[in-house]
Amino acid sequence: MSDSFSSGASYKTGESQLTRRYQTDSSKDDTQVIAKDGDLEEIIARTSNLNINKTHHKKSVSTLFTKLINPFILTALSAFVRLYRIEVANKVVWDEAHFGKFGSHYLKHEFYFDVHPPLGKLLVGLSGYLAGYDGSFDFESSVDYPEDMNYVLMRIFNCVFGIVCTPLAYKTAVLLGYNQLTCWFISLSVIFEMLSLTLSKFILLDSILLFFTVFAYFALIHVHNLRTSDQLLTFQGIKWLSITGFAIGCVCSTKWVGLFMTALVGLYTILDLIIKFYQTISKQLPWKRYLLHWITRIFTLIVLPVTIYLAAFKVHFLVLSHAGEGDSAVSTLLQASHEGSDIKSGPRSVAYGSFVTLRSQGLSQNLLHSHPHNYPEGLQEQQVTTYAYKDENNVFLIEFDINAAISGKRALPETSGNNGTETETTIESQQLLQNGDAIRLFHNSTGRYMHANAIPAAVAKTHFEVSCFGTIDTTEIKDEWILEIQTQEESPSQFFANESGHELHPISTNFRLRNKELGCYLATTGYAYPSWGFSQGEVVCKYSYFNRDKSTWWNVEEHVNDKLPLPSETYVPPKPKFWREFVLLNFAMMTSNNALIPDPDRFDKLSSEWWEWPILKTGLRMCSWGADDIKFFLIGNPFVTWFSSLSLILFLFYLLSVGFKYQRQTVRYEVDSWESLLSQGILPFIGWFLHYFPFIIMGRVTYLHHYVPALYFAIFTMGFVVDRFATVVPKKISYVIYGLLYIAVIGSFWYLRVLAFGMEQSSKQYKHLKILDSWMI
Repeated sequence: MSDSFSSGASYKTGESQLTRRYQTDSSKDDTQVIAKDGDLEEIIARTSNLNINKTHHKKSVSTLFTKLINPFILTALSAFVRLYRIEVANKVVWDEAHFGKFGSHYLKHEFYFDVHPPLGKLLVGLSGYLAGYDGSFDFESSVDYPEDMNYVLMRIFNCVFGIVCTPLAYKTAVLLGYNQLTCWFISLSVIFEMLSLTLSKFILLDSILLFFTVFAYFALIHVHNLRTSDQLLTFQGIKWLSITGFAIGCVCSTKWVGLFMTALVGLYTILDLIIKFYQTISKQLPWKRYLLHWITRIFTLIVLPVTIYLAAFKVHFLVLSHAGEGDSAVSTLLQASHEGSDIKSGPRSVAYGSFVTLRSQGLSQNLLHSHPHNYPEGLQEQQVTTYAYKDENNVFLIEFDINAAISGKRALPETSGNNGTETETTIESQQLLQNGDAIRLFHNSTGRYMHANAIPAAVAKTHFEVSCFGTIDTTEIKDEWILEIQTQEESPSQFFANESGHELHPISTNFRLRNKELGCYLATTGYAYPSWGFSQGEVVCKYSYFNRDKSTWWNVEEHVNDKLPLPSETYVPPKPKFWREFVLLNFAMMTSNNALIPDPDRFDKLSSEWWEWPILKTGLRMCSWGADDIKFFLIGNPFVTWFSSLSLILFLFYLLSVGFKYQRQTVRYEVDSWESLLSQGILPFIGWFLHYFPFIIMGRVTYLHHYVPALYFAIFTMGFVVDRFATVVPKKISYVIYGLLYIAVIGSFWYLRVLAFGMEQSSKQYKHLKILDSWMI
């Protein structure tokens, strides 16, 4: 019918037909016309009573509740339970001793070292700045806060991140297409989930980490909805891809567990690009458009997060401009750039007889070290390691080679070593070290020479062992090392611009040490010795075929030689290179993280195993447990945790059932159904798995709070299971089910609320709260 009115000719034809019909109808009886007029009046009368705006009005009211009223109510409820009694514990609680202290370092601009990236701690420092805190408090565990310190505002600042997770969870549920009953169930579970609720009351990183995780998932669901409507290359699509990249950049800059959220986004992106690739080869999608999808993903989901991560470290280095307790863990150049650095650069040229400390230029950038403990295997000689802290066992003396020693030429002082042996030889300390010189390294504390043995190293078996052995009078050829200067870093001061490139200078010279007998180079591997080596870094002698192998590069950090003149001007060290310091610091963080392993000889009452978290077998005492102390017990909401754990299992059965029915063709799934299953069920389940499984395989010590991000995704999986079940029962019964679920979530929290709000009486008064005997209440 529409085609007959698609042109001017058709319109004229229709018009002539209507004219002829009117002429015919006009000759009919007037009563018919009157009857028709009556019908028209009746139609007008009926339609005049219709309110065509009623549907629009209902939709507007529903939108108002969905967008404003509901999230406002839920956010207010979340704020109340998190802010209530936030000030009651006026002592440093649990990990406030760590993260509060890190915030203090930013306010004092003192460099520190930690295993986590800096963004969350920068925000802690910002909270202290906003609270008027000057960074002077030491944040010792269980110590009272000073009266003039506004610790409550710092806690509130941290708590805001936990509060905002609630409206984001609600909005995410709405975006997933859930009905309001399910949205409220998910939101209430997030509000009254007691792990995140309790943690949000203190100066910790957990709320900040959870917020960025929640925000990244919220943005990912936006991306999913735009993808299903093919709008990812529009302004809205690029905007939400950018927001997703921003969020994963922030979560990775807070803690490295943010990489698990990055993996979730990455898997989703790979799936999307694979689907688009098949659409492209089947000519459903132009190659040019497919290439644009790749370009937008690279810039928004790779370049942007990496830029944010780099920016966090750039700010970290800029703010921490003064020497601090973390200096010993970073490169010599970075230390020397700090105001108030304690590096003793000494004379500007190193000579025989100089006392030096040597720092590795490899990824394990620690100081060369030895101590009076032997290897348990091999030749069982004295261990040589790298150590991240400065002590006397890092000091070596540069001694002449063996030929000089045989001829009576030595650089040793009159008394050296731990036995105080006296030497009768002439002391010569003014012969400067040149490129190609042969030297011996004498360990000052133990009185032994460092050498290489032609046997496998303790950990990296493909390299040779390095050890200390002998006495002052030892003259073994394998004690000799050939100095090979690689580069000289230039000082920005013109006074030091003409330093010889063939001489060894402290701080600025990078060099290698080649064993004269074996031909291998003194190097680090990045591995750590077992407990018999005190988990210190491994030192080996390796064959290196590339001069740029930084694991074989060293520099002199501290230099002491009283026989040489000091420069007439204060030495200005070369400026550290950001990229190099960034890589080295991140590797040091990784190494320190890997070193956080359980001690089998020590019982840690705070730690817990991964299998305990979904069943809440173990809680965590967050502070001292005296009768007069305000006590907090970290434990999850039993109903939320247990039901979400059960829902993970039920979801797998549901997924198997769907797959089986689809394979047997007893049920037909359209594209929308699969997209719904992907976003509502599969994504949160994978999110839970990615945030949980790594803790199963990693060897580091684990605690209950590590389960918080995974539990958030488990709650969404629980919402999916409830929503699907509610659709197969009568509507009235579903209302009853939701009502019971709400009561269970709130009631479970209410029964245990004092664990999160703080227990003021003796713990004996709270024995009734021990739902499980393993809870140490």
